[in-house]
Amino acid sequence: MFAWVIGIFLIVLGFAVKIRPSLIAGYKQLPETKKRRINMQKLTSMLRNMLVLMGVSGIALHYIFGWLGWMNIQPFATSIAIFFVTPLLVIRLNEMIPPKRPRE
Repeated sequence: MFAWVIGIFLIVLGFAVKIRPSLIAGYKQLPETKKRRINMQKLTSMLRNMLVLMGVSGIALHYIFGWLGWMNIQPFATSIAIFFVTPLLVIRLNEMIPPKRPRE
């Protein structure tokens, strides 16, 4: 049951970020010059997809672990899904918004 709550929350959050980009942490504080450099359409679409992937995979893993009889790790299904999708998210973000490199 708890996997459903967190999974649905992540899915709803993904669609909310797509509709309201101001939900992205730090977006409001960015200067206008940096806001113009970021393609918000791509960024919000990617964040939506990743959050939905986290939610759906957390729910799916919960049932897969139950089906396999792994009751000890079944409560951690959503955490496992988030743990494995987050690096994917960071890699995709670094492709879209290259990190600031020190000046030589």
